[in-house]
Amino acid sequence: MYYDLIASLPHLPHFERAERLPITPLQLERRLGSLRPQHAEQLQAARAVVRWRPERFTKRTDQSAVAAYAALLHTKLDTPLREYIHFRLSHQMLLVALRRKQAGLPAPDDSRTLGIGPLVVSLRRNWDTPFFGLQYRYPWLPLAAEELASCDALGLERLLVELHWRWLTRSAEQAMFGFAAVVAFVLKWDMLRTWIEADPQQAKVRFTQLIDRVTNVEGQ
Repeated sequence: MYYDLIASLPHLPHFERAERLPITPLQLERRLGSLRPQHAEQLQAARAVVRWRPERFTKRTDQSAVAAYAALLHTKLDTPLREYIHFRLSHQMLLVALRRKQAGLPAPDDSRTLGIGPLVVSLRRNWDTPFFGLQYRYPWLPLAAEELASCDALGLERLLVELHWRWLTRSAEQAMFGFAAVVAFVLKWDMLRTWIEADPQQAKVRFTQLIDRVTNVEGQ
């Protein structure tokens, strides 16, 4: 348990209401110095993959992004991190499929283009069904499709951040002084930092780059 560490962390305001980070990167890293070595290593590895819109994001194809998640899942991860990686990967796969379908592309011959696991089977089998028949399991899919179709970069990002913010909040509430709470704080802090640093013009540029990534899989 991490009673002292959790107690030393400030409250994180909701990303849409925050005007600044409540703790600096240096202060956060110092707090995380009290993590057990295995937890510190796991969290560092996970942040490198799931960090919201990392610097190299626009240089990665969908397939390489999925491969990064898959590689991470093959490492030793405590349950809180492993569950979040699965959650994040499922969203990545659904967005890949939505972008590809809206671009008028068929289901890829290589299933690895979409991702890994049972969800790939559902996506390929129901490619011609609206929202792949998954809108009840993933109620956010229709709205995400609308944001993609209207090129609303900020709207899409707000939707995705909100989904992940809520998931991490629930995870932390189930283990308030455990590793799950640390994971939730750090990953939400990463999202908050990105959101604060973003601006509408840059969001439009990033959205265009996101859509352009579809061309990376068109010939596969």
